[in-house]
Amino acid sequence: MIQQIIKKILSSFVLVKVIKNYKSRSSLMKINAAKAYVHGVRKTRMLFIGILIVSISFVFLINGLILIQNALFTFSMWSNETKFIVALWLGGIEFLAAVGVFVYLLRENTWSQFFRINEVVRFVLGDKPKRKAGTR
Repeated sequence: MIQQIIKKILSSFVLVKVIKNYKSRSSLMKINAAKAYVHGVRKTRMLFIGILIVSISFVFLINGLILIQNALFTFSMWSNETKFIVALWLGGIEFLAAVGVFVYLLRENTWSQFFRINEVVRFVLGDKPKRKAGTR
């Protein structure tokens, strides 16, 4: 099972090399290879999302909500009202941090930048990559 997952992840990287090796082939083949690459990135993203959700959920549940707050409130000399207010603030901060991390990591824009999908599409369409000013 792990070998199949690794093959699926690596297949998208291999497709980029295949596209570069067959520049003289028809544009239809290039378009189909680019579609397969984008599909591979999407599958990799969904696999990563599943693994990430499970692992981060356990980390935030155990570490953030139980251990830190219990230790803080057990050993502090605050009144009950102060402990309640601090617990609400900590819970809100931990929740917003988890939501922020999920939103950033699960966006398609983040994944398209990581796997450079725009460069693959530009290559397939025959456009030259844009150069920075002052370079040759």
